[in-house]
Amino acid sequence: MLGVISCLKCKHVCGVDLDYKSKKCAKCDYKMMIGKVRIWVKTNDNSDLPELIKKVKKEIAEPTIGPLDY
Repeated sequence: MLGVISCLKCKHVCGVDLDYKSKKCAKCDYKMMIGKVRIWVKTNDNSDLPELIKKVKKEIAEPTIGPLDY
């Protein structure tokens, strides 16, 4: 299972294999514990990852307010 996460320090968005416990940020070298960061999107297909990373980067830059489910 693959996922898209963002670094807690520098907000760099990257893809990660969710089977691992930690991931080091390629930009600021911060070690993230995968269980403690927000996983924006999950996927099984490796070819979907670049498109999903672009979508998450856009969402972080320009947040959209979706409908609230109560």
